[in-house]
Amino acid sequence: MPWNKWKERRPERLRSGPFSTSAIRSCLLALALVLSCVLMGAGPASADSCKGSACTGRNPATMGCDDDARLLEEITETGLSLRFYYSPQCVASWAYLTLSPNESLWPQTLNIFYLPQLGGSEQWYSTGYVDPDDVAEPTPMVGGNLLAKGCTTELEEGFDPSPESWQDGSTGVCTEWH
Repeated sequence: MPWNKWKERRPERLRSGPFSTSAIRSCLLALALVLSCVLMGAGPASADSCKGSACTGRNPATMGCDDDARLLEEITETGLSLRFYYSPQCVASWAYLTLSPNESLWPQTLNIFYLPQLGGSEQWYSTGYVDPDDVAEPTPMVGGNLLAKGCTTELEEGFDPSPESWQDGSTGVCTEWH
C-alpha cells in the first residue's frame, strides 16, 4: 500500500474498533482513576489497620488505631492509671493500664468488658497480669459500637470488680460504660 494511501486511511481506522482513539482515551481515564484511588488510599491508617468488628481482639498499636485515639476517661489512683480510649477511624475501643514502678502493687489484671450486640452476658478480653516491671499495657480492642468498660483488679483474668455498675468495686476499679 503506498504511503499516501495509508495516511489517508489512518483516520478512518482509528474512528472505531478496539483501538480507536475514544477506546484508548477511556482506558487511560480508567487507569488514572484506579491509580489515584490506590495512591491516595483511604486515609491516615497504617497498612495493618482494621475497622469495626475486624478489630476485636487485636492490639491497638499494631493495627494503627492508637493514631487517632480519643481519651474518653482516665482514673488515677495511687500507683496506677486506668484509661479508656476510642478510635473513630477504627471504630474500636480499648483500656490502657499504667502502673508506677515506685509503688508496691500486687500484679494487676487488665480487662475490657463488653456487651454483645445481640444481647447476652458480658464478654471480656484481658492482657493478663500487668506488673510494675511491664509499666503499661493496652487490652485487646473491642470493635464496633459495643458498650464497653475497662477494669483492673488484683484477682484473676475476667473478674469484673463491679459487675452491676462502673464504680469502684471492693477489689478493683472500672471505667464507666462507653
